[in-house]
Amino acid sequence: MMYYYQNGKLVLESPVVTGNMKRNWGTPSKVCYVYYKQKNRVLRGANYATPVKYWMAVDGHIGIHDASWRKEFGGEIYLTDGSHGCINTPLEKVRELYDMVEIGTPVIMFY
Repeated sequence: MMYYYQNGKLVLESPVVTGNMKRNWGTPSKVCYVYYKQKNRVLRGANYATPVKYWMAVDGHIGIHDASWRKEFGGEIYLTDGSHGCINTPLEKVRELYDMVEIGTPVIMFY
């Protein structure tokens, strides 16, 4: 789950899919911050090039972004069908988040 607070008040929550634990791609548990935002980016890896509408970088190659290829979010999906480490978020929720988040917004990632 993702929870976004402003001034101590919960303003957005959403199920998400994090890094695939079976493949050792787990999203790291750490405190970081949003350091870059971009719309309409192509995410690239060794065997993929995937367009996303909203990208918020939080730790190296790990970011919060939409995942149009996913039909479901949340639960235990991340255990066997998770991401490469990113936080996959439903489009309507990441669109809201993108407009609220500023560069420097703290991000706490944990299981």
